[in-house]
Amino acid sequence: MKLTIVAATGGIGRHLVEQAVADGHDVTAVARRPRELPGGVRTVAVDLTRPDMPTLAAAVRGADAVLSALGPRNPRADAGITSRGTRAIVEAMRAEHVRRIIIVSAAPVGPVPVPGQSTPPRHDPGDGFFMRHLGVPFTRAMFGRHYAD
Repeated sequence: MKLTIVAATGGIGRHLVEQAVADGHDVTAVARRPRELPGGVRTVAVDLTRPDMPTLAAAVRGADAVLSALGPRNPRADAGITSRGTRAIVEAMRAEHVRRIIIVSAAPVGPVPVPGQSTPPRHDPGDGFFMRHLGVPFTRAMFGRHYAD
C-alpha cells in the first residue's frame, strides 16, 4: 500500500514508519523535522501548527491511507494541535480525494460502554482506590486542557 504517516518522528509515528517499511509499504513520512527519520522513506516537512496546505496535499496525494500519530509533545505549547492538525489533514485528503484515515493516539479514552448497560461506568472498573481518588483527579488537573480536543 501507499501510506502517508503524519507526525512520523514522534513515539507512535516512528513505530508506524518502521512497521510500514518492514512490511514493504511505500511510505511518505510527514514531520516538522523529517531529517530525524531513517532512510528509505519519502519525507515531507510540514509543521501542523501552521500547515502549508499545498505541501500537505502533495504529501497525501495518491495515498491508499493516511495514518496520523499527531499529538502534542508539550501540553502548554501544543494545546489543540490534534484537532487543528487533523482538520488540516482531512482538508488535504479531501482536496486529493484520499478517503482513508487512521488516527493513533496514546491519549487515554476512559471508560467504555459495557454490554448490557445503557451508559458507560463512571469509573474504569479496573481502577483501584488510589487511581480513582488520586490518579484520575491529578491527571485531569494536569492534562485536562491538553487533551480537551
